[in-house]
Amino acid sequence: LFVQPAAGDAGGALGAALLAAAKHTSGAYTANPINNVYWGPSYSNCTIKKSLKGMGIKHEDYTGETESILSQLVEALVAGKVLGLLSGRMEFGPRALGARSILADPRHPDMRNIINRLVKKREGFRPFAPAIMEAYASHYFDIDHASPFMLETCSVKSGHELPAITHVDNSARPQTVPPGEDTLLPALLEAFYAATECPLLLNTSFNVRGEPIVCSPEDAVRSFIYSDLDILVLEHQLIRKDGIPEGLKNLITAQPMTQSRITSDAYTFI
Repeated sequence: LFVQPAAGDAGGALGAALLAAAKHTSGAYTANPINNVYWGPSYSNCTIKKSLKGMGIKHEDYTGETESILSQLVEALVAGKVLGLLSGRMEFGPRALGARSILADPRHPDMRNIINRLVKKREGFRPFAPAIMEAYASHYFDIDHASPFMLETCSVKSGHELPAITHVDNSARPQTVPPGEDTLLPALLEAFYAATECPLLLNTSFNVRGEPIVCSPEDAVRSFIYSDLDILVLEHQLIRKDGIPEGLKNLITAQPMTQSRITSDAYTFI
């Protein structure tokens, strides 16, 4: 059974494309299962740096230094920090799969409450999902196959204390992550595992309550300002809270989240 990963209103676009293909080829096409859904827009380090410079945001540039930024992120995660990540092309569908994600250490006993209260601004009982290195999925969860789209719920195997991603009925909804994907997530999982022997991270969508998942770097900066995320990663640019200028912070937070907007040209007016 293959369930396409955006089986809601957004999936209508996929259905329309299949219908057009059937009509224009008389059905002479092959429909194969989808392997990934990184189909949305992406942003280069050059574009991101230009935008950050224009907005006066201080940032650490790790272009071409993947190992260095991974080291910084693992250190932050182990210290209990919460990260916002924009990496590669945006995901299609309702799940954040590492391209537009909030990431945290799943072993932290209070992490679910921290993110619900300070970042997601939602009810505390709502669980979060894990992203796990595909090779270790069956060691931690009652699942014997890949689940790359975070669609299937299964039991957490006994002996693993993962309070931030385990629901009250001992279930979780894992995303299995193969090596070599186009986002920073696979490498970050490997680095986190090397440092902690834990091959998974809490992974939830990069947005606050009532907002869609962020798409652009400007969306990510705006959500970073409104939330209590500790670190923002835009490709290989790392931003900490004290890197946001007070003027920009005041400009954005002067309006309700639902009314505040910044675009790629915002820095020309700041």
